[in-house]
Amino acid sequence: MYVAVKGGETAIAHSLDLLADKRRGDRDVAELSLEQIDQQLGLAVDRVMTEGSCYDRSLAALAIKQARGDLIEAIFLLRAYRTTLPRFGASEPLDTTRMVAERRIS
Repeated sequence: MYVAVKGGETAIAHSLDLLADKRRGDRDVAELSLEQIDQQLGLAVDRVMTEGSCYDRSLAALAIKQARGDLIEAIFLLRAYRTTLPRFGASEPLDTTRMVAERRIS
């Protein structure tokens, strides 16, 4: 069953406003700063940076804030943002057939 959705850009804008309001919570409580998240939730910021493959503490803190503390969602947000960034380097492929293992780690 297909149901047409009306509202267009106005409905999208209102839904984003509603989400931002829900994310903000009680306006009588001071808003968390990115510095607070970075300093007080350092391990969470480290995890988001590591799994998001983007080493930027302020971006990781922002992702945690936008995800309302859901680290998995924050990781996805950071990964999605990372895909929009330009690449700034390239490496040559290695000839692995000539490589010799000196030590194996189990």
